[in-house]
Amino acid sequence: MNITLSAPSETIKTVREWAESEHSSLNQYIRDCLEAKANAILQERARAADGFASFLQSVHVTMPKGWRFNREEANER
Repeated sequence: MNITLSAPSETIKTVREWAESEHSSLNQYIRDCLEAKANAILQERARAADGFASFLQSVHVTMPKGWRFNREEANER
């Protein structure tokens, strides 16, 4: 996917020069940054999902024998 990026010209020049000194390109550097951020987001989402799954496993609810759901009682005000 292609995107258009706007940034101050001095910033672009500085980062482009640095990337070239690292035998890379500005485009590759930006791709690497985006990929790193996407991976961090996915890892955070996985940690949150794992935390929620752990929470659900830690909650033990027992219902009295013979208990049945009653919509009318549940909606009483």
